Amino acid sequence: MIVERTYQVDLIKTLATDPSIYPHVSDDFLTPEEWTPSIDELVINLVARDVKGYFGFGIFMPRYWSCYDAHFGFLPRSYGDDALNAFKRMLNLMWANTKAFRIVGEICAGNRRAIAFAKRAGCSEYGINVKSRLRGGILRDQVCFGISKP
Repeated sequence: MIVERTYQVDLIKTLATDPSIYPHVSDDFLTPEEWTPSIDELVINLVARDVKGYFGFGIFMPRYWSCYDAHFGFLPRSYGDDALNAFKRMLNLMWANTKAFRIVGEICAGNRRAIAFAKRAGCSEYGINVKSRLRGGILRDQVCFGISKP
C-alpha cells in the first residue's frame, strides 16, 4: 500500500464523488458534477493505492497551523484493515510533514459505519454540531471527532 500527496484534482474528484462515498459526505448544495476539490497549496490531498489501484483519499485543510480539518473517503473494497492502515498512514504523514498537532472532522450522525471507523482509528468524539448539514432536505447533526499528535 502507498499513501502519497497528490496534486491531481481529477483523481481526488473521482474518488470523492464515487457513488459509494459522495452521498455520505456531501450536502444538498452540490451535485457530484458540480463539486470540485480545492487546489489551494495549503490544502493537503493524500491518496491511498495498492496493486488494484486507488481506493481512498484524505483532504486536510488548515483551520490553524496547529489544527487541520479532515475529510476522508474509502471505497468499499478497502473497508476493514486496508482503510484503517491507510488512514493511519495519512495521519503519520501529516504529523511528520506539517505543524499539525490536531486533526478534526465531522461525520453526519446517521453515518454509523464512518463513526465506528473513526472510533476504531483512535479518534475521540468531542461534541455535536447541531443541525449543521442539509441532506435530503433535512438539517442533520454532525458528530465532531478529533485526534491529537502522539
